[in-house]
Amino acid sequence: MPLPELGLSLSITDSEGSPMYAGKGQREHMGETKMFNESYTITITISDEVVGSTTIDLFNDVGKKFSIDLPTYKMKLTDDKTNEESLYTVTRDRLLLKELREKESVGGFSLFGIQFFKKKQYVLPAVTFEPKFEKMETYEVSRYRTLKEDYLSYPLKKVDGETGYLVAGKVPQSLFETEEPNQFFCVLDSQDGKTFIGDILYREKFIKITPKVIVNVLKREKKIKEVELSEKGVTSLIYI
Repeated sequence: MPLPELGLSLSITDSEGSPMYAGKGQREHMGETKMFNESYTITITISDEVVGSTTIDLFNDVGKKFSIDLPTYKMKLTDDKTNEESLYTVTRDRLLLKELREKESVGGFSLFGIQFFKKKQYVLPAVTFEPKFEKMETYEVSRYRTLKEDYLSYPLKKVDGETGYLVAGKVPQSLFETEEPNQFFCVLDSQDGKTFIGDILYREKFIKITPKVIVNVLKREKKIKEVELSEKGVTSLIYI
């Protein structure tokens, strides 16, 4: 859906693990349908270590492309049954496409009260899911998940009600375009997210009875506050 002025829509183009998908997954209430093996735990740790970047392409209503490079972070997956470790990359910043706003125009000159060559500037806010008090926070996510053949999502809930999501696979476009300021971590891999999903299911099958699943999130020293844009493209990333 076009946004004001720039008419922005979004796609992720250079990360093979995150194409768009319009369907919906099936939400599982794991506690009612499966037995849990509390003796074993699958642990997902989202670090604060930057390992690369992924390009987010924004398209305006006439097809012009604006590219934003978002940092990606190391994520480790392991369990205490197989003791196997797998490494992935994940994004930690979500752009709020529907909250694009115009900033005060800059440059140009005034003659007889008429402005010439003044450039419009725009601000695109970002939100993140970060520990508030501790260096690392842990979330137990065994009870609920959304799972399809090519999509997996775990909800992360804080005691104050703030919710984030760890998502992998063919991420629904609606997740990016929703007006709700939900934060999410998007797992990137070379097989459209199927590598990470298969890794999780393999560990569950090996343990035989569904294990406990926890997600550790490490606090970052800085995070993206907003992206500044003009009609020609991105001008800067603002960190806090």
